[in-house]
This record gives sequence, C-alpha cells and structure tokens, in this order.
Amino acid sequence: MLFLVLSVLEDDQRRLVEKIYRDNHQLFLKIANRITGSERSAEEALSEALLKILLNIQRISELQRNELTAFCVTIVKNCAYDLLRKGSHLVPAPDESMQDAKSHEPTPEETVIQAEEKASIRKLLETLSLEEKELLEMRYTYEMQYSEIARRLSITEEAAKKRGQRVIQKLRKIYEDKSDEYNV
Repeated sequence: MLFLVLSVLEDDQRRLVEKIYRDNHQLFLKIANRITGSERSAEEALSEALLKILLNIQRISELQRNELTAFCVTIVKNCAYDLLRKGSHLVPAPDESMQDAKSHEPTPEETVIQAEEKASIRKLLETLSLEEKELLEMRYTYEMQYSEIARRLSITEEAAKKRGQRVIQKLRKIYEDKSDEYNV
C-alpha cells in the first residue's frame, strides 16, 4: 500500500513527505511512545501515521511550516490513541511493561487539589501568546532541546534559550503579581 501511495505522489509531494519524516521522526516516535507505553507499539502507530500523512499530503502541503508540524503531531497522537483503543495485538517486551496503574490511586482530596492546580496553571498560561505557548510546549511537553527548537523556529540556539527564559520570567512575574487570582 505504501509503495502504491508513494508512486502516485508528485516529486515535490514525495520530497515533502521525506522531509517531514526526516525532520520529525524522533519527535513523532517519542510522542507515540509516551501514549502507547511501548516502543514497538509506538513504531506501529508511527507507521499508521506516516500512511495517513501520505494520504493527506495534498492538504498538508498547503499548510504553513508551523501548522504542518502540529498537524502531523495530531495525526501521530490519534494513531497512537487508536492503537490503544483497538487493544494492540503487540505484547510489550518485559522491559517495556507499564507500571501497575493501581499502585497509587489518588484520594478524592488529591484529585480535587490536582484539578484546581491544573485550572490555575491553564489560566496562567492563557496570558501567553501563541508563540510563547508553542515554545513551552516544544520544550516541556515534547522535551525538545533548544537546538531542535531553534531549528524549527529558524532562529539561533541562543535566541531560543533567551525566548524560553523570557517566557518563564514572564510567567513568574504574572504569578507573583496575581498569585491570589491564580490560586497557584
């Protein structure tokens, strides 16, 4: 199937798929691995995602650079979740087995406190611009190095570090100025 789809793509579309894969393979694999909890399942989800990217390449090729990665990440996440929902036929290797989920179930009080903390943090993050949120997401959600963030944003590594520091300083200042309002 993959060969068939690749054979009908135009050269520029084929190059775009190759570039997406080459530039984002590790990121996609890390995201899928976090969701599935298994490297083998993550690779299966990534294969499904690549096929969906190929099938949607016309739409993807019309996206802006920053939208393109986000769109492809969404495809990878959805494929990983679909794999979990289907009850993947892969059996994780012993070293990949997930920890017992019932090892620590939060008490009702802990659940309420966690929900309040999350709401407060969301409210605090709403004060950031889209670019600032994207930078934080790349750095802390996807655990990307500043060198990779710099490459994706087409800036120097030093500029990426500075932007990250400024965003953290901005959040700190807002938190200190309005800590009562955010309940953080």
